[in-house]
Amino acid sequence: MNGGILMKVAVGIDIGGTKVAVALINENGEIVSRSQSPSQTASAESLYQGVVQLVDKVLNDNDLRIQDTYGIGVGLPGKVDVENGVAIFQNNIPWANFPIVERLKETYGDIPVKIDNDVKVAAYAEYRMLNLKPTDMFGYVTVSTGIAATNIVNNTILRGEGFSGEIGFVKVPYFECLEALEVACSGVGIERTGREIYEDETLTTKDIFDKWRNGEEAARRIIEETAMGLASVLHGMVCLLDPKTIVFGGSVSNYNPDFIELVKEELAELLHHEQKHILEHIQASTIKGDNGIIGAGLLVIE
Repeated sequence: MNGGILMKVAVGIDIGGTKVAVALINENGEIVSRSQSPSQTASAESLYQGVVQLVDKVLNDNDLRIQDTYGIGVGLPGKVDVENGVAIFQNNIPWANFPIVERLKETYGDIPVKIDNDVKVAAYAEYRMLNLKPTDMFGYVTVSTGIAATNIVNNTILRGEGFSGEIGFVKVPYFECLEALEVACSGVGIERTGREIYEDETLTTKDIFDKWRNGEEAARRIIEETAMGLASVLHGMVCLLDPKTIVFGGSVSNYNPDFIELVKEELAELLHHEQKHILEHIQASTIKGDNGIIGAGLLVIE
């Protein structure tokens, strides 16, 4: 084992439609070494071989055998069969009903391998980093290209039948649906709405937030309605689960912490006074874009 690694590590894999990242994650949830490359999405097999090449590279770079690690954890988009280790459905990678755990065990031997949805592994990283009491209910909300949520208690991710946390489908008073094409709640939606209102196809989500901070009326309306929609869904989460803490992640949240404060202001208008304790425990992610790969590795570090 590489003398530079002072504690045992796990292999964390974060698979997306544009890139695959592999890292060694230690028991403290720290990234020891990492590598990434564009996702090879031409076929299911090309994507898998790209993953294996990255795993091999990270292991070789650190003079490790896979048997020296806790095992492999994988985060990937879409619907995942955690018990059987199958990637069931994704919009952006070609792994419909792909037996990823079986394939990794064929390649690396009978080592621990766990998989989960990418939002859930990101949430799991945030949960582990907070060191909450086992009985504390934890909530995670990602606002990025899409919108989703995860809840965890007693070190257990709440799953339902496998598609829980899809808050983007919840109908709210302000919009038809949080992630409908015409709605401004996701990063893509904010950008699209801004381009329509300003009649400028070059505008980005960042531009809309900048205009909001500069006090432009149209941008103010877009961002405030977005915050109202998210606050409405958070209100439902608070009413149903009464979480101890809610962490926001995803690119929109990570780059715009003042937007989270606006969401909290809107949420405050909806909460019963006995629920308002949550307002002091809604926070931005501290590990941001690394939470997916950290959470994947932590899946196999109990």
